[in-house]
Amino acid sequence: MSLFEYTNYREYLLGQLGPTGSRTGMRKKLAESIPVHTSFISQVLQGQAEFSLEQAEAINSFLGHSEEEAEYFLLLLMLERAGSHKLKERWLSKVNRIRTQRLEIQKRIKGHQSLSDEDRERFYSNAYYGAIHVMCSLPHINSSEDLAQALKLPRPKVQSMVDFLLQLGLVVEKEGRLQVGPQHIHLGADSSLVLRHHINWRQKTIQSLQFQEPEDLHYSAALSLSQADAFAIKEALLEQLSAHLKRVASSPEEVAYVLTFDFFRLA
Repeated sequence: MSLFEYTNYREYLLGQLGPTGSRTGMRKKLAESIPVHTSFISQVLQGQAEFSLEQAEAINSFLGHSEEEAEYFLLLLMLERAGSHKLKERWLSKVNRIRTQRLEIQKRIKGHQSLSDEDRERFYSNAYYGAIHVMCSLPHINSSEDLAQALKLPRPKVQSMVDFLLQLGLVVEKEGRLQVGPQHIHLGADSSLVLRHHINWRQKTIQSLQFQEPEDLHYSAALSLSQADAFAIKEALLEQLSAHLKRVASSPEEVAYVLTFDFFRLA
C-alpha cells in the first residue's frame, strides 16, 4: 500500500518492516541506520515510545521516500507526538487534506487536454520520463520500486518522475499497479524540443554501448556512395521504419526497447 493510504506511521512501518517475529532483517537494518537499539524500534511500533523528527528524517532516507512522501511521513509523526487535542486536530486536518488530494484520481489526472509548454519542457528534459511511460505498459512493472530496479536509479528520483507522470495522466495507478494512462504526448518535427529529444536518446545509446549486451544491436560506419544510392537507402529506411512502427502498434507489451537510427550527410 502507498504511504498516503495510512494515517498512522506505525501501521505503515509494520507493513514495510514486517510484523513482530518476521525474519526480514529490516528492523535491524533500520536500527543501524538511525542509529538506535533494535529494542527501541519494537517499543515505538508497540506504541511505547516515539521517534524524534531527526530519526524520522533518517527513516525517510532509509526507505527511499520521495520529497512528498518524506513530508507526509514527518506529518504523521507529528500527529502522533502532538501533546494536546487541538494540536492533534491541526495535524490531522493537514493529513486528511493531503490524502484527499492524493487519492482523488481526478485531482491527479489532467484529462485529455493538451500538455502545457512547461510540462512538455520537463518531460523532454530527460529520457527517463519517456522510459518510465513506456515501461509502465509492461506486465512485470507494477510500482516505482520495480522501475527503480529496472532502470538502476534511486527510488526517490523515480518516484518524483512517476508523480509527475501521474499528474499529467500519462501514467495511472489502478489497484496498486502503475499503468499507461489515457493522456498521450506527441512531439512535432517543428517543435523546439526535438533536438533535446534526439540528444537524450542518443546519450542513452552511448550508455548502452558501454555495457555491450549480446542481445543489443549497434552499427556505425562512415560511407561513400552515389547520390542515387543515398536517396534509395533513405527511402528504404523510412519504409522499414513505417513497417516497424505498424508492427509495434499491434505487438503485446512484454519488453521495452529503444529505436533510433541515423543516416545523414557527413560533409
